[in-house]
Amino acid sequence: MKRLISIVLFFGLCTAGCIGDSPYDPQAKCGTPTNLNFEKGNNSFSWNINSSGEGHYEVQYGEHGFSLGNGTTVITNSNFYNLPLYKNNKYDLYVRKNCGTANGRSNWAGPVTVLASNTTTCVKPGYATYSKTTSSTYSSTFDATVSWENDGISLYETVLTTSSAPPASGELAMTGQKAIYIGLSKTVNYNFFVRKRCADNTFSDFYGPYPIRWN
Repeated sequence: MKRLISIVLFFGLCTAGCIGDSPYDPQAKCGTPTNLNFEKGNNSFSWNINSSGEGHYEVQYGEHGFSLGNGTTVITNSNFYNLPLYKNNKYDLYVRKNCGTANGRSNWAGPVTVLASNTTTCVKPGYATYSKTTSSTYSSTFDATVSWENDGISLYETVLTTSSAPPASGELAMTGQKAIYIGLSKTVNYNFFVRKRCADNTFSDFYGPYPIRWN
């Protein structure tokens, strides 16, 4: 009788503690991601793949201390995701694999608690500033170098116009998050606009009009 009780207890403990780990558990076919990593520069969350075959990954994130099921969930086919986070906010990150109908989902891996050092969420820039130069006081033109609030990672579209109405689109600023305009007329009042290109290739609203003039 004592031996029978011991056997029952063994299988009971294994059922409670070995879910996802036992080779007899169907869920074990969908390997739980490991080696979770976070790169602060671009708020990139990555992990190692532990099972092959079809499927995708579910990333859930939220403010530090949130309960699973109450966070924001995103889907990715890669083993990384660039998260839209706010600078100086603390987050918890989780990930699991969805292996499809036959093999189900893996266990959640995480949390990884991180402090975001950059804002990568899709918000429009909050300010702009510029410097101006001219070849001489007698010249009729000047040059302007414009910079704006940016996260140092994302791409931005800029527009310089004489209109105060927000433009439909702009030119992509590729280098140094600055826009340089040469040969502007000293007698014309210009307006500068800038917007952020977001991770899903959508755009924030334009910041502007920001006036640029010689005097």
